Amino acid sequence: MRILWLAHRDPQGPRAGGAEKTILEIARRLVTRGHSINLVTASWAGAPPRSELLGLSIRRFPWVMGPHLALPSLLRREKDGSRPDVIVEDLAHAVPWFSGYLTDIPTVAFFRHLHARTLPGQVSPPVAAVLTWVEKQYPRIFSRASFVAPSPSARNDLVRLGVNPRRIAIIGYGVDDSFYLRGSKAPRPTMIYFAGMRRYKRPEHAILALEKLVAQGLDIRLTMVGTGPMVEDLKNVVQRLGLQNRVDFTGRLSVESLAGRVSEAWVHVQTSVAEGWGLTVEEATCCGTPTVAYDVAGIVDSVTNGTNGVLVPNGDVNALSLAVERVIANKDAWQKRCLSTPSRTSWDKVADEWEALLIRLTTSDS
Repeated sequence: MRILWLAHRDPQGPRAGGAEKTILEIARRLVTRGHSINLVTASWAGAPPRSELLGLSIRRFPWVMGPHLALPSLLRREKDGSRPDVIVEDLAHAVPWFSGYLTDIPTVAFFRHLHARTLPGQVSPPVAAVLTWVEKQYPRIFSRASFVAPSPSARNDLVRLGVNPRRIAIIGYGVDDSFYLRGSKAPRPTMIYFAGMRRYKRPEHAILALEKLVAQGLDIRLTMVGTGPMVEDLKNVVQRLGLQNRVDFTGRLSVESLAGRVSEAWVHVQTSVAEGWGLTVEEATCCGTPTVAYDVAGIVDSVTNGTNGVLVPNGDVNALSLAVERVIANKDAWQKRCLSTPSRTSWDKVADEWEALLIRLTTSDS
């Protein structure tokens, strides 16, 4: 198959996150099976117009709307033999591509999560209102498309928007268990937060939970992994609370280094407003590290309460800290529970499901 994948960021970009990781993990496997994938995306400072990454061909256009403006011309210029067999519209950043109005090529809308929950604090209220309205139009915009959702929570959000559930396939994310493995725990209690430093992720809650635990007399450290617009604000919070000797900001890490940090942690804290699927939860579980998280969409699909983690009321930092304290008090038992959970889905299995769906779309009239 010739696959055209439309996304606003690419895996090599400085702002690449979990969504871009899934693109790369799926694409690299489909390429090894003989399919070709062209990723059309927005450029970033210093980026070449074209590059190749593990078989994935990347074409970048200036400005965030550049690829949108270029798409009609790209589709018109496609000649026999180079016309895509299927298009994937990646909705990781909310804005659709409207390819269904430009071509009759089968389309898959890859819906990650409902952005209406996560936009406040990230964009201005007028922009948030527009993007929320756009999301409500997905059933009309993608009237002939199929959808992929990573979790039952994401599927339910689509159904509430008005999408026919028969048009939605649930295909989750995978875990690379060649990196995320059981390892020795740190000699003293350690929490880890590894995700984007963005408002909707609420990374400051991990720091506030640490403050409460230290106030209770617990000798504990916090590792903060990731980048984003909140980093300096978070460092200021740490300074104000006098926790400089207990918090380690690592920035972005290689997969190997990240896996090592997750493995040595006693507990993983997940504080997001919502997720499409709790990929960090899955990775922590593979390392024998339980997760304490808020009871929110997406995370409820990856945390099995009492098995690989604990869910607490949304936004309740006090409950978060108390749950962390309970988990730390029973570190060995929690590690065994995590490691005894059923095997997590591999990226190979995820690629199998994507390949089957795309082949079905290119060989049917639906």
